[in-house]
Amino acid sequence: MTDRRIAGEVWLVGAGPGDPGLLTVRGRELLATADVVVVDRLAAAVLLDAASPDAEIIHVGKSPTARSWAQEEINAILVDRARAGARVVRLKGGDPYLLGRGSEEAQACAEAGVTFAVVPGVTSALAVPALAGIPVTHRDLAQELAVVSGHLPPGHPDSTVDWAGLAASRATIVILMGVARLMDIADALLAGGRPEATPVAVIERGATPAQRVLRTTLDALAIDAIAAGVRSPAVIVVGEVAARNDAPATDAPPLAGVRILVARTRTRTRPGLLARRLRQLGADAVETVVARPAPLDHAGAELLAALPAAAGLVLADPDEVAAVVALLRRAGTDVRALAGLILVATRPDVTDALDALGLAASTLDELAPEPGVLVVGAADLPADGPWTPCRVPLLTDVTADPDPRIADELRHGDFDVAAFASSTAARSTAELYGPLPPDLLVAAMGRRSAQACEAAGMRVDIVPAEPGVRPLAAAVADFVAVSRAATVF
Repeated sequence: MTDRRIAGEVWLVGAGPGDPGLLTVRGRELLATADVVVVDRLAAAVLLDAASPDAEIIHVGKSPTARSWAQEEINAILVDRARAGARVVRLKGGDPYLLGRGSEEAQACAEAGVTFAVVPGVTSALAVPALAGIPVTHRDLAQELAVVSGHLPPGHPDSTVDWAGLAASRATIVILMGVARLMDIADALLAGGRPEATPVAVIERGATPAQRVLRTTLDALAIDAIAAGVRSPAVIVVGEVAARNDAPATDAPPLAGVRILVARTRTRTRPGLLARRLRQLGADAVETVVARPAPLDHAGAELLAALPAAAGLVLADPDEVAAVVALLRRAGTDVRALAGLILVATRPDVTDALDALGLAASTLDELAPEPGVLVVGAADLPADGPWTPCRVPLLTDVTADPDPRIADELRHGDFDVAAFASSTAARSTAELYGPLPPDLLVAAMGRRSAQACEAAGMRVDIVPAEPGVRPLAAAVADFVAVSRAATVF
């Protein structure tokens, strides 16, 4: 009997340690073309910016406070989506085959007859210490390396880690998934003969702007980690190399170590202006879509009624282009209803959206300076122009689906600041995620967004003197600087 392969395929892609620049070129290419992305909690959320906006994103992270997916469930999703003909990317933190259960997922695909391939990733076991200035090997200090899982405590019947053997060696020990077991691990290594003064480094959220490093010794590890409030994900390095700091000395940017939730109301393939500016200032800005545009139900009839007397149609963004197409279809027609109209693109991406439909675009500068009616959605027309605007609102905002990852991280208290650039973003965030943590700082771009935050029960801490992306980012940076100077942030 011949082995009939399934039409879809699964790619097990290593997401790297957290910095989106450390995702491999091949991994980025596959993300951009994936129909389905199955992502775990250790893969940085910013990496999803590389995925197609049409891709189905399935979060399967394991968490102590939210629903955790069994490995069998994850395997089933990969197989089911591939059997449906989808190109599936399984995005896994670090490298799929280093303590990532990638082999089990590969086996599940093979047994189901699903084509699969592996794209290795930069492992956090090596990259995170390096970015913290710690070489895991050094000719004079450590010529051997052990990478182990701390998921199970020493002495657990299912653990295969030889803690006594590691304690008796001079190897550098890199421990992943060990934050919850720090005391047990330290006790096991001390009992096995590692000296109390052995240097230890705990690198939390490594390879991200929120990275911080705790340096201590083996005997003080548990107490110091509790005092510092160390949380997962973190990489633990035990050995003489952990005392080294070979990273170049640089001035930290103003928002280094600050994690900011940025609520946005549009789906795009690249980060928004606010997130980009915050990242330039050193923040770990995590974007989440809380609302999306949708065509107004009654706009189709109004649009068709306005077009016959119009000389042109002015479109403000690609979402309005999509809305026009959808509204015409609902009305039983198509883009042929636009024949004879001048289609005016206010931005280059509108031109691209029209071009994808085979429609030619003009700009306001190219319009003849003659009186005429222009159908306009949200775009602004020059006040001194000869045209008469016929306003037809095309879009409204509808609340998006909640993101399980964001809900989980809000519960964990993983964000320092939530930033809102619009009243819609504030209202939708409150609707999706309910009351925000009381110690979460809230930044609003202007008066209206601040009022929306307060109406939704949010305390507003930061409002710039004037609205705008740069003023808002600067206001957040100033607030953090003052708070740090007062040692309360």
